[in-house]
Amino acid sequence: MWKHCMSALCVIAGCVVSYSRVYLLYHTVNQIVWGCIFGTMLGLSWFAVAQILLTPFFPFVVTWRVCEFFMIRDSTLIPNIMWFEYTTSRQESRSRSRKMSSNKLQ
Repeated sequence: MWKHCMSALCVIAGCVVSYSRVYLLYHTVNQIVWGCIFGTMLGLSWFAVAQILLTPFFPFVVTWRVCEFFMIRDSTLIPNIMWFEYTTSRQESRSRSRKMSSNKLQ
C-alpha cells in the first residue's frame, strides 16, 4: 500500500512542479506536455534496459574486484530487501552478543 501512496505522491509533486513552471512563465503548457512524454518514454526505456538486459549480468558483475572493493552486492532475488536486512542484522547482533558474553565468562 505504501508503494502506491509514494507513487501517487511523486505524481502529485510532478504536477505541482509542472504547474509552477507554467505559472511562473518559465515554460508553456506544450513544453510541459512534451517534457512529460519524453521523460516517461526515457524512464520506461531505462527500466526495460535494466530489467531485461542488465539484470542477468548482476551475478557476474558483483564478482568484479571493484565491486567487491565497494561491497556491491546482488539483491535482485530477494523479494523483500527491508525484511532481509532486518532479520540479517538481528541474527548478527544476537551472534555477537553471545560471543561477547562467552568471552566475559572465560
